[in-house]
Amino acid sequence: MENLKRKYARFILEECLKVKEGKPLYIASKSYLEDFTNLFVQEAKNLGVTDIYLEVTDPMKQRELLLEKSVDECIKSKEFDRSKMNEYAQKDAAFALFTSLYPHSMDGVSQTKLGELNKKMSEQIKIYKDLQSKLAWCIFGVANIYWAKELFQEENDPLTKLWNLIFDICHIQDENPGKVWQEKMQKKQSQAEQLNQLHLKQLHYQNGKGTDIKISLPENYLFQSAKENAYMVNMPSEEVFTSPDYRKTEGIVYSSKPLLYNHVLIDQFWIRFENGKAVDFHAEKGEEMLSSILHMDKGSSYLGECALVDDDSPISNSKVLFQDTLFDENASCHFALGRGFQECIDNGENLTKEECYNKGINDSCIHVDFMIGTSDMKITGITENNEEVIIMKDGNLQID
Repeated sequence: MENLKRKYARFILEECLKVKEGKPLYIASKSYLEDFTNLFVQEAKNLGVTDIYLEVTDPMKQRELLLEKSVDECIKSKEFDRSKMNEYAQKDAAFALFTSLYPHSMDGVSQTKLGELNKKMSEQIKIYKDLQSKLAWCIFGVANIYWAKELFQEENDPLTKLWNLIFDICHIQDENPGKVWQEKMQKKQSQAEQLNQLHLKQLHYQNGKGTDIKISLPENYLFQSAKENAYMVNMPSEEVFTSPDYRKTEGIVYSSKPLLYNHVLIDQFWIRFENGKAVDFHAEKGEEMLSSILHMDKGSSYLGECALVDDDSPISNSKVLFQDTLFDENASCHFALGRGFQECIDNGENLTKEECYNKGINDSCIHVDFMIGTSDMKITGITENNEEVIIMKDGNLQID
């Protein structure tokens, strides 16, 4: 297990982040991940990295602060201050962002308060977000015993099971994970190029849950894969994605998996859109948090991303609901509320944010993915010539 963890750390550093000697490194970890964090830092130093900033947060300390103090007081504390990300973004650092669920850590904390805090934290790292598309960054999963017990309550050794599942999904047990992911990303990029060549103006999503929604695409849209500027920004990744024209979404969409946002579970929800904006919604669980997301700022009630993921994919086939967006979104087609991607229109990275916004790329302080894919999902593409093309049938892409 120790050797696989080291191989995983090296893979993230060398293949996903392309870390080399002299490259600054920002690591965002958790207090309960000390062993893997130490291992990760050691592997970075072995690659010649000397400028390492280690951010370690403790969810239980965060909970105590939120129960006792105001949002303005919390944001100034070490547990919530992320402003150092701006400094390292300006140094062109690589960002290693650990994701590792700590179940129920925010039980008892007001959902409204969590929403207000998240908005302030997003505003706090504006420089990082503005530069993010040009930076080396990667979000990846790290197993912990609390997460493992939540997922595998009947297992004698749930932590080992979770680690092995992460290793399998990320192909770490293959002889050459880098080669495997290079081939996977080439396939995804090929799919993205084919979608771009179709010159679509609209995507119509339908399934048995009741989803019936039309997403319009901006002029000169670009589908992308998770490999940006030679970096892998998500590990794992099974998606091709683009940003819709935020002004033109019409219809209703139903969630297919729970969304865990700010440690609050939002489940069994739907959102109805008119003229691009979410005008009505309901959730069986977490409705207050869903409302907080939709009312975060001017752009948070509009879509910023639509991503296509095969139902027949490794994470989906594992039949495990990770309760973590990184994994669950790569088992299912998904949308995102909030900020869109400038790189998802031709020459977008050379345009200003305002210019992209005027072309239909949404802007917001948040970007919140939620899962909508099902095994019976049908997506019909409408081309600029008003021809219909089946993009997805029975939950799987129909492009080779």
